[in-house]
Amino acid sequence: MTDAQKALSMVERAKKRGRASDTSLTKAGSGGTYNPGTGEFEGGSDPVTYTAWGVKIGYEQTDIDGTLIQRGDQRVYVPAMGFVRPETNEQITVGGKVCTVVGVEVVAPGDVDVLYVIQVRGL
Repeated sequence: MTDAQKALSMVERAKKRGRASDTSLTKAGSGGTYNPGTGEFEGGSDPVTYTAWGVKIGYEQTDIDGTLIQRGDQRVYVPAMGFVRPETNEQITVGGKVCTVVGVEVVAPGDVDVLYVIQVRGL
């Protein structure tokens, strides 16, 4: 069993036990293009919200360096299927609390993302 399979199994077990957190990320829509003839923007898209179950895990004290990993930072394991890859500085909601994405480790054996390990701050 690979590390990705173990992590995905961990998320499923946590979900079944009620220990997983509802995780959501909203990607902004596009504003479209301005049509000077009508004076309006056309062809834009609405924001899209992606949701999945995630598992929060704190960092070990020895991992906290005060710079890259700060006290209070957590990792959130989120299956990639049906979710979207978060980007640094985006806002993500975990268990109803909004926090900031500090970094993302993508687990992608081959060319397909299967798991995101998201470092969050402010949770």
